[in-house]
Amino acid sequence: MKVLINAYTCSPYRGSEHAVGWNYIKGLSISHELYVITESKSYKDICKYKNDHPDELKNCQFFSIEKNRHKLLRKIWPPSYYWFYKEWQKKALHLAKKLDEKVDFDLIHQLTMVGFREPGFLYELKKNIVWGPIGGMHVSPWKMLPYIGLYGCIYYGMRNLLNIVDMHLKRRPAKMARYCRTLIAATQDAHDAAKTLWNRESIIIPEAGMLDGSLCSNVQIHPRGNKLKIAWSGNHTPAKALNFLIDALTLCKNKDDVELHILGDGVYSQRWKKLAEKYNVEKNVVWHGRKPRNEALDIMKGCDLFCITSLADLTSTVLLEALSCALPVISFDLFGFSNVITSSCGIKIKVSSKEETEKKLALAIDYIFENESVRLQLSNGALKRAQDFLWTKKIQMVNEIYHKIGNDASL
Repeated sequence: MKVLINAYTCSPYRGSEHAVGWNYIKGLSISHELYVITESKSYKDICKYKNDHPDELKNCQFFSIEKNRHKLLRKIWPPSYYWFYKEWQKKALHLAKKLDEKVDFDLIHQLTMVGFREPGFLYELKKNIVWGPIGGMHVSPWKMLPYIGLYGCIYYGMRNLLNIVDMHLKRRPAKMARYCRTLIAATQDAHDAAKTLWNRESIIIPEAGMLDGSLCSNVQIHPRGNKLKIAWSGNHTPAKALNFLIDALTLCKNKDDVELHILGDGVYSQRWKKLAEKYNVEKNVVWHGRKPRNEALDIMKGCDLFCITSLADLTSTVLLEALSCALPVISFDLFGFSNVITSSCGIKIKVSSKEETEKKLALAIDYIFENESVRLQLSNGALKRAQDFLWTKKIQMVNEIYHKIGNDASL
């Protein structure tokens, strides 16, 4: 099929949304003729990659549009980013119309960015269109916000309010949802919101993925030593909420035999270190700081369990990396974690009050400590679950969507 892809973020050298765009395009180009509109910074990365790998992406043509930026305004009012992004999308529509006159696309895919707020204007081409994966349609638990610091409470409280307003009042996301043939949701939250707000069913495909065989092949499931080693990884920012795990450690019956291995750093590092000292558990915590990816993965592979405490996420890549390291996962039953973690590979905790949530965390840690056979079973389950999020499987799912639309159009 001849497919036009709108991928504002798309780079082989950067992570997050850039990696989402890149991995989808690289995989889909095996089966389809792709025409990709991307932002100028991503385009430079792609040109470098194509020069270094001339035999790859032969079915792809890339087109660059530069986005205007205003760094000072962005600092003063972060949502101003979308003003300039909207203008970029208008330029993308103008270019898409010219390309369609020459190519006559079979399908259009609005791919990145993943956020629902700005879906672009490509529905105006009146072609078969796929939108997604989309995310960002979640609200962080209100009850937990007062416990992530004043800044975090204000920032994520405002974010919640903006999300609620935008989900209900923004017209173009609703219009795109109405026009698209298939909607792909990144999380259960996005799936449920699309059904409630737009009366649209969607297919859940998490935005994050793993490269085939990148970790699973060389991981050994090992018995636990004298201490239960728990890994936690992320930026040290308010919504990552490491303080809940530190608080929970103080409630564990077996806390003297539990060791937290903390990866990453950030503005809340000192705050959380002082919290560990305040509760006299600093001897149980190893602060590794920010490590190169391979070193960080080696640390994770040496642990027995992974905890993720984020109050604002889609599907964190580090969650998939933990599963690939054969680590059972304890997570909050929120966002993309709800889709990824099953009873075969971890424990999901319903978020209620701060005290109840921390008590549940502590009970889950004690349960894993006291049941080594269960932990080993969950480790095997983690490796199997990681296979479900390989990029090859995600590309296969999107290919099936493309072909179904193509077959329907030919009837």
